[in-house]
Amino acid sequence: MPRRDGTGPMGGSMNGAGLGQGSGYRRGPGRNFTKDLIVPKTQKELLQEQKEQLEKRLADISKQLEIL
Repeated sequence: MPRRDGTGPMGGSMNGAGLGQGSGYRRGPGRNFTKDLIVPKTQKELLQEQKEQLEKRLADISKQLEIL
């Protein structure tokens, strides 16, 4: 900000009333909000999802074959 020392226009903290990250002048829940939402999946979970998708696709193909 003005003196590049991390203070706001009035010499106070950058986050307004000192209510913590994501408060004050900025809009939104804060910088690390998306990181908190992203939960890494295990290899087993990823493979299980892929299996379910493939099974659904196989069922769709089977239905199409029955129609023909």
